[in-house]
Amino acid sequence: MTNILFQKRDDNFIAFKIEGHSDYADKGEDIVCAAISALSQSVVIGLEEVLYIKSDYDIKDGFLHMSLKDNSIQDIEKSQVLLKTFFKSLKSISVSYVKYITIQIEEV
Repeated sequence: MTNILFQKRDDNFIAFKIEGHSDYADKGEDIVCAAISALSQSVVIGLEEVLYIKSDYDIKDGFLHMSLKDNSIQDIEKSQVLLKTFFKSLKSISVSYVKYITIQIEEV
């Protein structure tokens, strides 16, 4: 199962952590894992290469952590369209694949 934790501060998403593989199918055929990977990597690329917002991130097999905790409020606010779209996209996936993905929000 893939576990996703979003962190919010003052109604703004400031970080997320994705851990694990969905185990929906074998490696290379797992559409749930592929969707989560594509969406999450798109957010990191969008922040850095489209919005020019530097984030603190770490990507490994079955793990991605991204944080804007140390960024300015302007950067955090600017990033919300991407991060809220990402959150809603993952929620949509979780409705169809409830056994393979969990999403939590933590206020910090």
